[in-house]
Amino acid sequence: MENRVRHRRRATIVACGAVRACAVAALFVAPATLTVAQSIERAALPSELSKLTDEEVARIARMSPLPAVPGDPSNRFVDDETAARLGHRLFFDRRISPAAVTCADCHIPDKWFTDGKPLGDAIGTSTRNTPTVIDSSRRRWVGWDGKFDSLWSQALAPIEHPDEMGGSRERLLRTVRDDATLRGMYERVFGPWPAELAAKDTDPIADGWKGAVDAGSNAADAITARQKTIDSTTANVLKALGAYQRRLVSGEAPIDRAVSALKAAKAVDPADLDASALRGLALFVSRAGCFQCHRGPSFTDEEFHNLGFAGANGKVPDDPARLAAVDFLKASPWNAAGGFSDAADAPKGQMVRSLRRSGELFGQFRTPPLRGVARTPPYMHDGRLASLAEVVRFYDTLEGASPVGHHGENVLVPLGLTDGERADLERFLSSLTGKEPNPEWTRDPVPPERRTADPDGR
Repeated sequence: MENRVRHRRRATIVACGAVRACAVAALFVAPATLTVAQSIERAALPSELSKLTDEEVARIARMSPLPAVPGDPSNRFVDDETAARLGHRLFFDRRISPAAVTCADCHIPDKWFTDGKPLGDAIGTSTRNTPTVIDSSRRRWVGWDGKFDSLWSQALAPIEHPDEMGGSRERLLRTVRDDATLRGMYERVFGPWPAELAAKDTDPIADGWKGAVDAGSNAADAITARQKTIDSTTANVLKALGAYQRRLVSGEAPIDRAVSALKAAKAVDPADLDASALRGLALFVSRAGCFQCHRGPSFTDEEFHNLGFAGANGKVPDDPARLAAVDFLKASPWNAAGGFSDAADAPKGQMVRSLRRSGELFGQFRTPPLRGVARTPPYMHDGRLASLAEVVRFYDTLEGASPVGHHGENVLVPLGLTDGERADLERFLSSLTGKEPNPEWTRDPVPPERRTADPDGR
């Protein structure tokens, strides 16, 4: 009873800490998505789950199945097949970066579209761990701090960041324009390539372009008009990248088959969840308290929390995280409420406009989803925990966490798990990895030898 009271208190604190965001989000949930999970009859429970309360059993029922991938009104091309194939090619294209870094160099298909490193490492080293792209189309916000509201709006940041790909939107557009295949795909989706960005002696999309001055025209007006066209054309290309990444979704996982069996009053196949994994599941929805932030089919509350990890100074959290992200997102011209959105007044745009900065957001990072978690070490926003065993140990002992200050959430307490219980939790977490995305979308669509052998450089 003491443990249940303790966890109810923790859940209440979590809910209070995120009440504003949850209230805003609730306004924009389509009625069709409000479904009631099929129940699990207690008579169907294996012995490992038999002592759970009715509410704890209901938490298991809500773990599966995954709903359909939500739409993205801000990107009206998100379901266009040709747009996705254009984005697929660009994801693997080295010409976008002057250092020949591709999106796939940090989001490696064989590593569940992560890079397996504590911190992202491309031209330089990032301050954040590289999150997976798989199932990212299901996220309300994108990135550890949620400073993007869609996959397409996020795509430009790594392209232009000097420590990641070191490119530019001009270089991105030249790559598309000067490749016959890419330009043909672009034009089938978005219409004719802008005449004002056509190749000529003074390239209008060259970095440091001075054509307006050379032509003797009004330089300021010409440069402004050029930039507007470059940005609107860039938005189209970004939406193609978003359409591609939307197709990177995982398939059925052992947990799905296990929950389906329970709902059908059938025995759980030990190949899906063995006795250890079932004990871990019981802990997950009860005494361990994992469900408070990792719930539902994606095992995330889609919110932001401060775990109290020491920052780079070795003492207290020093990364503003969500606090800075809100400022960034609201100011971004690429957000769902902005001029490049295809539905600025849709619910997501309204949500962005409703965001408010608050000191309590300092140091908060997004709750990561747990599907596929066994494939994505190391863990946490800065990759400080090398294995699932270390993650379970941290939440059990809270070793390495700083005392929570006025910016934090006092939601975690040591659990006092046994070694066997830790192992059971780890075993359960391994059951959350589903089938990989369709191989058609995980391979480089243009083999390296063809990229150098073709006359047009592909």
